[in-house]
Amino acid sequence: MTDEQRQRIISRLNGRNQLDAFEAAKAVWEDPDKRLERHLILTLKNGHRPFNRAAAAYTVQILTTPRTIRALEGVVKNKSEGPRVRGEAAEALAHCHRRKSHDVLLTGLGDPSKNVRFWCAFALGEMAEKRAIPSLERLLATDRRIVRGFHSVAKEAADAIENIKTEKVAHRRKVGCVFCVRT
Repeated sequence: MTDEQRQRIISRLNGRNQLDAFEAAKAVWEDPDKRLERHLILTLKNGHRPFNRAAAAYTVQILTTPRTIRALEGVVKNKSEGPRVRGEAAEALAHCHRRKSHDVLLTGLGDPSKNVRFWCAFALGEMAEKRAIPSLERLLATDRRIVRGFHSVAKEAADAIENIKTEKVAHRRKVGCVFCVRT
């Protein structure tokens, strides 16, 4: 990727149009460039609009570096950030994470935002995090809030519990996630 292409992607990611921001994010997925890391993290933390920051959260996971993972964790924990951005960051951690990410997501299961709880449940199910089961069972029993475009937090909690308990996931847990970053 040339300097001009990188600059165009960052400009679109930070633009005024949500469609352009996510198209720029997809372009990074098609041609990941580690030299974008700093710009993506800056957009994730300081983008002008929530959709800019959400697109950056979606994108930053493809680079999978210790810095990007720490940035995603920080966004999930940041209560002043919008729920869509925090949810997008939690979802991204399902695919690239470190051991500490599990603790961040476990805490997120008790978040006031249904979006954050939903995506933390999803991520912990993908990670096969056994420590999440008691909190997921509480969500299953009590949280009927629907996340637009998906289903209830309770259903996501049930799916996560199922993932954690299945043999396929148990095998993945033993072998280790190829996306995990050990820091």
